[in-house]
Amino acid sequence: MDFLSGMVKSLKHTVFILTLSCTFTILNAQVKNLNEYINAAIANSPSLKENALQQMQTGIDSSIAIADYRPQISANGVGYYAPVYGQYGYDQAISNGGEYAALISISQQISPRNEISLKRRLASDERSRLLADSKVKENELRKEVTDEYLNACLLQQRLVFYIQSDSFLTQQNKIVKMLADKGSYKISDYYELLVEEKSERTQIARLKIDMEQAFSVLNSSCGIMDTVQYTLPIPDIQLTEKTDVTQLAVYQEFRADSVKLTTQDKLVDAGYRPRFSWYADAGILASQPNLISRSIGNSIGLNLTVPIYDGDKRKLKHQSLQLSQDSRINYQNFFEQNYNNRIFFLAKQIVDSRKLIVQLQQEEQEVKHWIDIDQAELAAGNIPVTDFLLSLKKNLEVKNDLNEALINQQSLQNEFNYRNR
Repeated sequence: MDFLSGMVKSLKHTVFILTLSCTFTILNAQVKNLNEYINAAIANSPSLKENALQQMQTGIDSSIAIADYRPQISANGVGYYAPVYGQYGYDQAISNGGEYAALISISQQISPRNEISLKRRLASDERSRLLADSKVKENELRKEVTDEYLNACLLQQRLVFYIQSDSFLTQQNKIVKMLADKGSYKISDYYELLVEEKSERTQIARLKIDMEQAFSVLNSSCGIMDTVQYTLPIPDIQLTEKTDVTQLAVYQEFRADSVKLTTQDKLVDAGYRPRFSWYADAGILASQPNLISRSIGNSIGLNLTVPIYDGDKRKLKHQSLQLSQDSRINYQNFFEQNYNNRIFFLAKQIVDSRKLIVQLQQEEQEVKHWIDIDQAELAAGNIPVTDFLLSLKKNLEVKNDLNEALINQQSLQNEFNYRNR
């Protein structure tokens, strides 16, 4: 009885040490949560930075389009001489013998003025499309980082389970060794536990390699130059309410594309309206050097251009834009048809996942009770080591299943929110 009492005290001491060790580790580990990784990914994303620069570019493009309709001023200089060699040389009626000019010219388009507003609108449409695209890219980045975080979190939790199990198994080995020395167990029972301990340590080594890879992928996606493996708490991803499909970022992108194509179509027609412009110049324009001092003057004029036929380019441009619009409509219709179905099945999977978690939590309590009984029986030498190993393996299996179910639930909720933004 004294020996059994000592074993029970040893077991209690083991549990206390394990609990204290885990608590100490948690309190002193560097913790990094999901939001920190997501914020880093958004801040470092070259794709989002490029999108922001493209939005700035639309403002510049709009200014360039407007500048085309402002007065255009230029300074021009010409020095040209066509000599005559006897009876040979350029015809004076054509060449005037030369040209000497120093002019300042100014010109400006007067119509069609609506082309200006259309080009402004096109720049605004492009900016709206880029804003919608930025939201889509940010949502995709959030989902990608969250999935990678959950994968690293799962491996880390699994590693913790195996380390705890290994520590527990080491203590049980000492107890069985003592019992084997007293004849309560065969020495082969001790070696059976020892082999199981070696197997768990091999699994720990594999998990460490997998976890290093998972952290590397996560840090790479976030643009983080860091080799520290932080403690990753399981996130609490809250479900967003189901959104009307027309309010989703992807749908806004479809809508922005549609508006932009419509503006481009109107701009094609605007390019075929009569163009009216004026021009003026002032300066020196002479055919001979000795006439330069008397050739100071100015001129003013009007230009009118009326498009008549361009080889059907206008018609072909409209057809090309219509094909782009048809393609956009096909993608939009496909998205709308699949949205409700996808959201419905994700919601169902989340409900099923919650039910599974409850079942596994109940099973975990039952297995814990089973291990408590087997611990006492093992210390008394009343059960074979194989029975104890069975309960221990079942405990690991249930813990892993429960942890995977919790992570999977978070992953499903992450997918739901991604589809619903």
